[in-house]
Amino acid sequence: MKHALINLIILSAVLSFNPTSVQAISPSMRRDIRNTIRETIDKEDKISITPGEFRKEIKKEIKEKIKNKGLMNKVKNFLKKNLKFEAKVNGKITVIGDNDFSLTGEDGTYQINITDKTQLLRKFGGKSKLGEYSVGDDVMVIGKFTDDTKKIIEAKVIRNLSIQKRFGAFFGKVTVRNADNFVMETAERGTQTVYFGSAKFVGRNEKSMTYSDIKMGDRVRVKGVWDKTLSKINEVTQVKDFSIPVIVPTQTTED
Repeated sequence: MKHALINLIILSAVLSFNPTSVQAISPSMRRDIRNTIRETIDKEDKISITPGEFRKEIKKEIKEKIKNKGLMNKVKNFLKKNLKFEAKVNGKITVIGDNDFSLTGEDGTYQINITDKTQLLRKFGGKSKLGEYSVGDDVMVIGKFTDDTKKIIEAKVIRNLSIQKRFGAFFGKVTVRNADNFVMETAERGTQTVYFGSAKFVGRNEKSMTYSDIKMGDRVRVKGVWDKTLSKINEVTQVKDFSIPVIVPTQTTED
């Protein structure tokens, strides 16, 4: 994967200029740029910007400074600025604030600060938000330390490993009814707690109903975001009760 990324950056950022720009780059300069990018990426685990943004900045740097003898120094400085991370920690969330949370990992407890530049992701890369996070979630944080004790991190990327990427549909039987949630027993995922919020409730005939209409033992389908670690479903958009309306068998009379 790393070598594929290197090739993509090199081909897109160095060799995909218009003919005039390409001719202006000597073979030796291309080789130096290629080696600089490769050496820098080999030393680091993550990139703080997307490949598209990276290619755009590299192109801009080369186009503007193509005749400048200090080109390589500028490229090196750009790479060091955007490819270097001081902090990379894994652990469980213990406390959640407005724009931060505490994380406990193998090396202790850290305060994770979130800025407007922080990328919050779900397990498989989908965009997330702090409102989805829960105490007990497994997360991975990449960023930089902002204190001498190296216990406070300004996050660049946060990946919540407890939240799946997309909305899913989950089937089960209602076993507990609470004021703002209900518990259902599923065949494949065990017991799940459903926080329905402002979700729409419908019966099998798609007619609207309310939460109070759902009874213990009803078979339901829930559409929402599954938190695997905490066995709960959030951001529910719809709850469909397949037990409503009740189907009454028709009786036939004998002649």
